Amino acid sequence: MSAHDWRRCRQVARTGTVADALREIGSLQAGRGSFVVVPAGPDAPATVADPLLAAEGIAVLRRPAGRHPSGAPAPASVAREVTLATAWLRLGLSERLLDDCLGYLHGRATGGEPLIGQQLVRGELAEIRMDHLEVAAVLDAAPPSDAQLLDVHRQITGADRALLRLLGASGFVADGPGRVAYVSELLADTYAGGHRDV
Repeated sequence: MSAHDWRRCRQVARTGTVADALREIGSLQAGRGSFVVVPAGPDAPATVADPLLAAEGIAVLRRPAGRHPSGAPAPASVAREVTLATAWLRLGLSERLLDDCLGYLHGRATGGEPLIGQQLVRGELAEIRMDHLEVAAVLDAAPPSDAQLLDVHRQITGADRALLRLLGASGFVADGPGRVAYVSELLADTYAGGHRDV
């Protein structure tokens, strides 16, 4: 796929569902680990039961270790392409989380002033937006190195965690915006070589 296609995936992740964004990417069977994350459905019975993932319309499946759907080992170039696609998807999810955070901060006040007006909050939001711009610039480079791709995934995770802190308790409830951050981090762990237990 081209950078244009990945940008489309980013937009779908920002405005649609995680499952729809995964469908934009296509088959993610070529990840680096023994699990894959796919849109849920009758052809994808979840290996790992997780209500947060089910609520997002996705499932985690176990696949034969190191095998591509064809049965041959997945080529490194295919796994790298999946890592790139996942970075674009995660950037869109992080931008959605920023949108949710901005709405929350506009609606909350302390001392009669909206939280969005506080200097430290605005500074944190500016840093997060800069992270998003840096990630987009790296992903638009032709082509980013493996090290840059891993850094991009770490940067997105850091931005998401900062946004969750700004959302307070609402960022950590199962039906709140934190669920998207959880799914995003799971995608990074699955396709960018993370080490979280599913």
